[in-house]
Amino acid sequence: MSKPPPIELILRVMTDPATGKPTAAFVAATEADRSMLRERGFRLNTRVFAYLTRPRNPRFNRLVHGLGKLLGEHLDRFTGQQSHAVVKALQFESGVCCDKTETEIPGVGVLISKRPQSLSFPNMGEDEFQAFWSGVCAYVIAHDWPNLTPEQLTEMAEVDAFKGAA
Repeated sequence: MSKPPPIELILRVMTDPATGKPTAAFVAATEADRSMLRERGFRLNTRVFAYLTRPRNPRFNRLVHGLGKLLGEHLDRFTGQQSHAVVKALQFESGVCCDKTETEIPGVGVLISKRPQSLSFPNMGEDEFQAFWSGVCAYVIAHDWPNLTPEQLTEMAEVDAFKGAA
């Protein structure tokens, strides 16, 4: 069963009806978010547990897909793959933002498996994304394009991200 989509909230100053004093309160950002709250059965004074993250800058999502497109066009091992598949393969290959599991296999040794983590907005905050980006840039530079800087690779990915977007 998949997780329901996140509900966007905005922190606003509101008057607390219990005290009559101004207080910070999270409120649904849009009518669609209010509707999702109703659909999920949230009513006034419902207590909830929440893990809050800030949404990432949408530029970074385009940047990741630009990198996938760039690598797919210029590196033989990624030729013919869609940008998302390239990014996941790069993530797996580099081990950046992967969950790693070690399993002891008697008579053989230790099997190390990696599973790339989701890079989606609700699953990865801004700081984690910056660590991901730094890690994959460093990997690509070390293994494929040693004459580039992270800034140059980022610029190249941005150019590819916006090709044909106009």
